[in-house]
Amino acid sequence: MVDVSAVCLGLTVISSVLLSWRHLHRYTAPQEQRQILRIVNLPVFYCLFNFLALCFYNDYLYIEPIGGIYEAFTVAALFFLVLEWVCPDGVDREQYFDKLECRDRKGNPVSGGSLQWFQRIWSTTLQYPLTKTIITVIQIITQYYGVYCENSFSPKYAHLWLTLIDVLFVGGALGATVRFYRRLAKDIDPVHKGRPKFFSYIGIIAFQVLQGIIFHLLNGKLFSPSVTATYNDINFGVPSFMTCIEAVIFSLMFHWSYSSGEYRENDRHDRLGGPARRVTTLKAIIDALNLADIVAGTFVAMQLLFIRVKSRYGGSAPPMRQKTLRLEEDNMHLEPLSNQRQRGYSNASHDGSEYEAPPYPPPVSHETMGIPAMPHAARDPSPAGRTQTFRADHIRPQVTRQDSTAYERVPFPREPSPNEDMPAQKPHEIY
Repeated sequence: MVDVSAVCLGLTVISSVLLSWRHLHRYTAPQEQRQILRIVNLPVFYCLFNFLALCFYNDYLYIEPIGGIYEAFTVAALFFLVLEWVCPDGVDREQYFDKLECRDRKGNPVSGGSLQWFQRIWSTTLQYPLTKTIITVIQIITQYYGVYCENSFSPKYAHLWLTLIDVLFVGGALGATVRFYRRLAKDIDPVHKGRPKFFSYIGIIAFQVLQGIIFHLLNGKLFSPSVTATYNDINFGVPSFMTCIEAVIFSLMFHWSYSSGEYRENDRHDRLGGPARRVTTLKAIIDALNLADIVAGTFVAMQLLFIRVKSRYGGSAPPMRQKTLRLEEDNMHLEPLSNQRQRGYSNASHDGSEYEAPPYPPPVSHETMGIPAMPHAARDPSPAGRTQTFRADHIRPQVTRQDSTAYERVPFPREPSPNEDMPAQKPHEIY
């Protein structure tokens, strides 16, 4: 088996390197081809670590799980690839998914956009690279200290709990990616050949899951050691050997599903509508090896899972509402201000209608620059001026010798009131 697996490893490496070189030589769409290069090299990692596990039976449980870490990153890459097809990077994705029709589990349209749905898909998928790395590290550590026990599902060993956690997270990530693709498949341009790309990747993952169920979970019930086959041969050798063969098959299949033909310079356009230009091969390699997008996406996923955030890709926190002045004497309060702040203007008129701020703030006198922060609107506390307001722009500080700050009137007339329903009033004299 080792010799055949070595041949399979060589063929897989040659096939994947050839396909990768074609994409690197036609690197005209970095946001898409970066993810494709990560996906098409998954068979190499599968074959490499399973071949090493065949060569070193005693270290199988330390070597084979490492390939699962790369698998987790390719799940995130597939999600980013589908997202790039329907909503390219640089487009307002919050707005896109907020306007996307929301549907329930039965497929019936419901009111509201799909932004929260997109956030759930994002967090469920992008958590997998981090959680899979943590699970693999714990598995190696527990195996080293003898508390993992691959052959037992007793609750006192870590094998049971790590298997359940792994199934939960991988099922959630793959399920969310499948739902994301099925929901947006109709919006994908046919030139991308989204269906062959998606299902060829899901196929290699499905074979790994099926092998894990047959040889790991049902090993003692379906197979038993014999004179010619030991337990390690059945539990470790056979699935690793099959994975090496599958890696060759899928690496060749990827030449069809992940072909580089659609990324020729004459067939692609950049985001401005002009002809796409390829970058140099060296820059393409550096860009493909950069995992900053997946790391940043995982960080956002952790925030969406555990805290309320407002991020570039959508957040669960509501918009911030600015606090306004409230006086307890007459139980008067003002509505929240608009995002475009005005000096001394509130966002509500006396009749309750909302006031739209002008496109540009009113001019500010040079005499008022650098004054201490004042409320946007205030009321005269004297009984005669209960219904009259004044602008903070019309007062300036006067510093005395004791360095105390007092305010005096500025001798220029007040601008018209922003409320068109009420005429401008003279500011009340300040004491």
